[in-house]
Amino acid sequence: MTDDSKDMNPPGFATSARSLPAFRRFGMLVGLALSAALLAAIVHDRGTRVEAATRHSLAVAVGVDRLLHYEIRHLERALRGMAGDADGYVRDYPSQSNWDISSAIRSVISRNAELQDIDLYDREGKPIRRGVSEYSSRTDFQPPPGQEDLRVGSLRIQGHSQPVVPLALRTPDGNWLVARLRTGELQRLLEGLDIGQLGSAAILDRGGYLLARQGEAGHVGKRMDIPVELAAGGTTQVRRVSPIDRVRRYASFTSTSGYPFVVAVGIAEREVLAPWWNYVISASLLLVFYWLGAAYLVRRLLSSETARLATQGELVRHADWLAKAQEASRAGVWALELEQEKVRASAQAAALFGFDKKPDLIALEDFFERMHDEDRERVSREFAESLSSGQAFHSEYRVVLPDRRIRWISARGARVEGEAGKPLMTGTIVDITERRENQAQIERAEMQFRELFDLNPLPFWVFDLESLRFLAVNEAAIRKYGYSREEFLGMTILQIRSPEDQADVLESVGDSAEPRESESVWIHYNRDGRPMYVRVHSSSIQFDGRPARLVLAEDVSERVAYEEDLAWRATHDESTGLLKLRALIEQVDARSRNWHTPYGAAYLQLRDLEVVSPTLGRRMGEAILAEISRRLSGVASAYGPAAYLPSDSFVLVARDARQTERLVADMVRALSEPVEFEGGSHRVEAWIGVAHSPGVVPGAAEQVVDHAALAALHSRNESGAATEFRLEMTEQAAERLDTLSRLRRAIADNEFELFFQPVTCLTTGGVVALEALLRWRQSDGSYVPPGHFVPLAEESGLIVPIGEWVLDHAARAGARLAAVGRGDIAIAVNVSAVQFLQGTVPATLRQVLRRHGLPRGALHVELTETAMLKSRETVRSSLEELQREGVCVSIDDFGTGFSSMAYLRDLPLDYLKIDRSFVIGVHRDEKNASICRALIALGRGLGLRTIAEGVEEKGEYDWLRDNACDYVQGFYVARPAPLEAVIERLDAGRLVVSGR
Repeated sequence: MTDDSKDMNPPGFATSARSLPAFRRFGMLVGLALSAALLAAIVHDRGTRVEAATRHSLAVAVGVDRLLHYEIRHLERALRGMAGDADGYVRDYPSQSNWDISSAIRSVISRNAELQDIDLYDREGKPIRRGVSEYSSRTDFQPPPGQEDLRVGSLRIQGHSQPVVPLALRTPDGNWLVARLRTGELQRLLEGLDIGQLGSAAILDRGGYLLARQGEAGHVGKRMDIPVELAAGGTTQVRRVSPIDRVRRYASFTSTSGYPFVVAVGIAEREVLAPWWNYVISASLLLVFYWLGAAYLVRRLLSSETARLATQGELVRHADWLAKAQEASRAGVWALELEQEKVRASAQAAALFGFDKKPDLIALEDFFERMHDEDRERVSREFAESLSSGQAFHSEYRVVLPDRRIRWISARGARVEGEAGKPLMTGTIVDITERRENQAQIERAEMQFRELFDLNPLPFWVFDLESLRFLAVNEAAIRKYGYSREEFLGMTILQIRSPEDQADVLESVGDSAEPRESESVWIHYNRDGRPMYVRVHSSSIQFDGRPARLVLAEDVSERVAYEEDLAWRATHDESTGLLKLRALIEQVDARSRNWHTPYGAAYLQLRDLEVVSPTLGRRMGEAILAEISRRLSGVASAYGPAAYLPSDSFVLVARDARQTERLVADMVRALSEPVEFEGGSHRVEAWIGVAHSPGVVPGAAEQVVDHAALAALHSRNESGAATEFRLEMTEQAAERLDTLSRLRRAIADNEFELFFQPVTCLTTGGVVALEALLRWRQSDGSYVPPGHFVPLAEESGLIVPIGEWVLDHAARAGARLAAVGRGDIAIAVNVSAVQFLQGTVPATLRQVLRRHGLPRGALHVELTETAMLKSRETVRSSLEELQREGVCVSIDDFGTGFSSMAYLRDLPLDYLKIDRSFVIGVHRDEKNASICRALIALGRGLGLRTIAEGVEEKGEYDWLRDNACDYVQGFYVARPAPLEAVIERLDAGRLVVSGR
């Protein structure tokens, strides 16, 4: 037996005996690995479920805690609204002539149904006024321990009535308002929580006494252990068994509301781990099935091994003569086991594909992998068709050997029936490399000639110089121009050119100069009539014995389009399609020579466009700008050119200055309709300035546009559709620039000062705060009025550094007050809307408070309604941050702007300042009196204290005091003065007002 005959031995027979123990070891390792992986997954899954339950219980507890905080804070504000009046009641007691406390209690209880009743006690705990219900307390009151104004007492269970929790608020005079909160309201907070059927949620006091429990009110009053970690507030999680229902739960405790309550939420361990036990059972069953299947497979392999060994000798005898025949004919035989897609190849067949001469079964895909990339798909398709149809297989293809040599193979095969009826395909392969290489040399010689013409990526054609007919075209020309080859050969070159170019075409055909490279760009037309810009390169040749010309057409359409696009972009704004300002000026200067009349320019600046994108979204801002541009472009089409100046201005030019007024009217009309968009509409307003050219003067366009822009700036303070340019505007602009320049130097040169005006309590007559007022001192000792420079500072953005200077010096004044024993007087600072909307005010206040060592409440902030109405979320975030820092917030000049009850209700505010315009003559002007009464009642209803500004007469002062206004400021109390002068007056007792 030869070596080649040995090569035909099936590799599985020689190695199967050795492979079985290895297979058993492999199966054992896989089983152990699977078991370990499942065990790890089970442990991990349990931990994940427990962690998720713990996080969920904490999230629910924090949510309930936050709701509890809002509920108690709401009640605290309601009680604070009564506190001052309650003190008045105590002072008037027993006459009780100025206030009907029963009506006030009923009013508060009617708005807060969760309150059972409200009692009033003196500072010693003796009852002054009982409540209005049958449940009113009949005993003395012992204030709960603590330092807070609002304290929470122990749970009280009164017979068959609903248990209550006392809420005690100390009034400014030290008396106590005691409200009894029904625990049913706390029970309501716990309804509908997503904690499972066995979950539990409860609210407790700091002593651990149960105030409310989800679904079960009967346990109220029982005591539970609270984790010691909650002594100082915060959150904690534990796993414990409930002493009430003996259910083990993953519980979270939280006390973050700022009030002495603890929220406990627990999720039952049984419900958390129920799905996990199903997972454990499934995994165990999977392991059992795996080990049973592995044992069965090993047994089957052992039985089949014996049968295979019996046939080995027979195969070896047949392999000897087959190997010799293959070697002589440079051929090989192969057999494909269709079920396994494995090929058994002779040594010669394997060598032809570059495989080892003694291979095992070779995967069919390995044979296809050795095939050339360009032949693999075709051969695979032919092989599949032969298998499906039962027809003989024959194909010629290339294989790539490991050393990268290419070999041509001719393969044949047919489908036969193998042992035990198993389907096989068997056949031969022959090395035909030599024959194919000879054939390829012939084909390459022919292809080289065709590639120069047909495969050129640029359009190529040959036309007859006499008839101008196409004689030959390449594929690129067919693709580019859209004609078929037959259509091209029936046409002349004039048919792809416009009739206007025919004379030029004939002239170029008659040109005998060689070579011909066109520097100009020609226009050709394809079958659809679409123009193409091309450069033509040509040369005279002989074609079939006739004079002809070879033409290459280079398509430069993209380059021409790119150049045109660059030219357009250089002069137009991409977002609107309108001219840029520089292009408009150049165009007007160039064309105005032919207009023969003066022209006019309208400069339009959109109002508040910068807040549209932050408010409505960037897409809405872009859509509004695009719509306004479209409207103004339509208006300009009848008058002259138009330009856009990012980000909110337009310039429209009227060729005849007499049409300028009509142009402005059309612009106003175009803006009168709101811009509609998905979900709403937006009304656009604008300032418009108008200017005219000084006659027919070349090069004046830039000056005319500048004058129109200056007029638009002045139109902000003038009425009418538009403002026309006047010469004095340039002087005002120069003065404005000078003021801005001096304003920039004012901080560095220490030209600013703070004056302070006292804010007096109408109840005690004492000073409770000083409002800081900015003054700008000049070198001659005079002062620039704030109304002159503050608006300019806001427009230019200088208000931000000026505002930071004011905050720092106000804090310095607060430190000075504390140093002289007046630390109870706060400093109130006006903050510009421009500065506040930047969101930096809370951080700045923290820095100055820390820098000057001031306590919470030492600084107050006054904001206008304008700041409240812009960027609502930014305002809310900043106000909440100020509230956390202990900074009180006042609404300044309330009622003079666009007042909104929504922000008074939703935002955390403390004071409402009544504008001076409503205070003037309030004691004799019934309209102002009605407004002031309404504003005082509004503030009291919302839990806000009221400050009246601009009090200058005793009658105004007395009226405000008699109508329950909280505080006043104005010349009647004290005029603004430097801090030291105010301190001197305080020390002398001249700022305590008693009605004078």
